[in-house]
Formats: sequence, C-alpha cells, structure tokens
Amino acid sequence: MEISQVIFLSLLISVLGGVCFTWIYLLLFMIKSITQSPRLEFIENVEKKFPKVSIILPARNEEEHIHNCIDSLLRQDYSDFELILVNDESTDKTLEIMKGFEKLYPSKIKVVNVTRREKNWIGKNWACYQGYLKSNGILLLFTDADSFHSEKTMSLAVQNIIHNKLDAITVMPMLLCNDFLTKVTLPILTTFMHTRFSPLKVNNAQSKIGYFFGSYYIISRDTYEKIGSHESVKHEIIEDGALGKKVKEGNFKMKMVRGESYVKAIWARNSIELLNAIDRLVIPLFKEKRLKASLLSISLFFLLLFPVLIFPLSLNSTINNPTLINFGISFLSGLILGILFITNLIQIQRTLFFNKIYSIGFIIGGLIIVSRFINRLIKSNTKSIINWRDRKYILSKDQTSPL
Repeated sequence: MEISQVIFLSLLISVLGGVCFTWIYLLLFMIKSITQSPRLEFIENVEKKFPKVSIILPARNEEEHIHNCIDSLLRQDYSDFELILVNDESTDKTLEIMKGFEKLYPSKIKVVNVTRREKNWIGKNWACYQGYLKSNGILLLFTDADSFHSEKTMSLAVQNIIHNKLDAITVMPMLLCNDFLTKVTLPILTTFMHTRFSPLKVNNAQSKIGYFFGSYYIISRDTYEKIGSHESVKHEIIEDGALGKKVKEGNFKMKMVRGESYVKAIWARNSIELLNAIDRLVIPLFKEKRLKASLLSISLFFLLLFPVLIFPLSLNSTINNPTLINFGISFLSGLILGILFITNLIQIQRTLFFNKIYSIGFIIGGLIIVSRFINRLIKSNTKSIINWRDRKYILSKDQTSPL
C-alpha cells in the first residue's frame, strides 16, 4: 500500500473517530437530558390562591385546529383566567370560530381582530403584543392555536411558578406530525434540541442558554414588560426563543420542564411546512454568523451523511482486501450508523411517541437537513426569503421584514 493511500486512510479513520465521539456525546447527553430534566408535576403545600392568568392565543388561518385548542383551554381546572383570542389577518373561518366562542363565554373571552400591523413587525409578534395590550392578568400565558392542553396544565405550571418563585416557565410539548418526511426528520432535530436547549442548561443559573417553547410559556407581566415585551423581538422570526434568551440575559429566574403528557403541539403539518420550518431555523444563522453557519453545515454533513456514504464503500474494500485499516473504517462507519439508529429510536420512544419503524429513516432525515443547510450556504449572498404560515419575510443582516 502506497504511503499516500495510508495517509488518506489514516485521515479517514481520524475523521470517523471524531464523528463517532461526537455522536456518543450527543447520545449520552440526550439520555441524561431526557432522564434528568424536571417534569411538570403536582407540588404539595403550595398556597391555594393563584394569580389571574391572561392566556394570549394568536391565530392565523387556523380553522382546522383552533376549536380544539380553545376548548382545551376553557377546560382548565384553574379558576382565575381570561382568554384573549387574537385573529392575525386570517382569510379563513378563524375569526368566525373565535367570535362563536366569545358569544358563549363573554365573561371569559375577548377577541382581538388585527387587521393592520406596524411596519417591520413580524405578524405573530404583533398579534401577541396586541393581545398583551388587552390583557390584565398578573401572569401571561402565550400558546399556539395548533396546540392542545390537558386540563391540569395551567394549575401545575402556576404551582411551579409560586413554589420556585419563578419569573417564567416553559413546557416542552409532545410534538405531533403526520407525514413521512417529518417523522424521519424530527428525531434528529429533537436530538440537537435536547443538547442545545436542554432543560439542564436552561435551568442552570450559570448557563447563558435561555429558551421558550412557543406552544407554552408563562411569564409574569412585570418580567415581560422589563425585557421590552414582544416589541423587543419584533424582527425575530423565532420570537419565542428570542424572548426566552432575553429573560435569561436579564437574570430573571426561569425554568423549563418536560410536559409531553400535558401539552401537544403540531410541529409541521406537511412536508412543505417541514422544509419551511427548517429554513426558519437555518436562514437566521447565515444572516447573523455566516462563517459559523457554514462550519455548522460542513459538520452536519460529516455527522449525518458522511458515514452513510463511507460504510458501503469501506465494507466492499474490507471484503476484497481485509486489512486492519479497512476493517477499522468499516467498523467505525457501521458503529456511527448504529448510534444514529439508537439515538432516533430513543427519541421516538421517549419524547415523540410515534411508530418505532421511523427510526430507520435517519438517512432520509439527515439528507433533508443537510440539503437545506447546503442550499442556504450556496444562496447565502442572495436575498433570503422565508415562507412561514401564509406569509413571506425578507431577512437582512440586521432584521426580518414582511415582504
């Protein structure tokens, strides 16, 4: 074997070793996060008098889901709350459904119909802000129209706020999806989520990581106003994460808990929305830190696709030329694929709760994620347009603006 070939194969083993080590770390941290993260649960000996909660529910073209969402919120066993329904320029029957509920529960429900928003505001951010202006609760609960809530969710969340003297709490939901592509992609995305925005990091006062899940977070009115409300994140396409970051940066006390048994939220409704959702995560990265995002794209290729490409080639080489170095390459690449499969399987079993058969689709899921990153890398010098919930937004380096 020539020296150049030995050097190449040795380099290949080093790369695979790095990828393998990374996946072992991700797998172990994910398991730690899943098993050690606090859950939303009943707390004994908490004072019975709870503060008034204003539930702010923005919705745009949600006629398919909003009825069930509102119904689940009205069934909460928490006595003192108001429900503010904000119609965000819907073109379907969303407003009609809202007004129907308002007629049935006039003392409990307010409907806010947003027909115009100020320039440079992201639509949902403006809707949330308008809901806040109409609210009078001590605590503000923000949620999404495609989410569903157990009747005990609010009581348990407020118990946590009172008992732990929190300024904000966010609940990790069970993520729902219907189509094949989303089901093979979501386990990988949630793995990265469990490592980047794990409750173990968010709840650590020494960590700078702060994050809200848009499907469920409660924040005190005082804290919300001190961080600048939604006005301070009016340009952010991922406004919930940005608000959570501001809470943590302001040294307010926040907590993230697992609540898959209490809150369910639709992550992507079809394959097109899946791609748009990934773009919603990817494009801001390239606008803020292009070099870092480019390196991340390369890293994702090596983590998700490189072992898939190498394994069949190395296996064939090992069969034809059973040397120690060929065997090492085959073993490492096969081990990585095994870890990827196990990681997906654990996510599906412990957090996503759909059929385990989708755990073998990690190759397709990885291809989708990497392709969206590479696509954005190629187009990073061009105008970035995000399609999200029937609206288009233009991303510049400094802000996101409606098209």
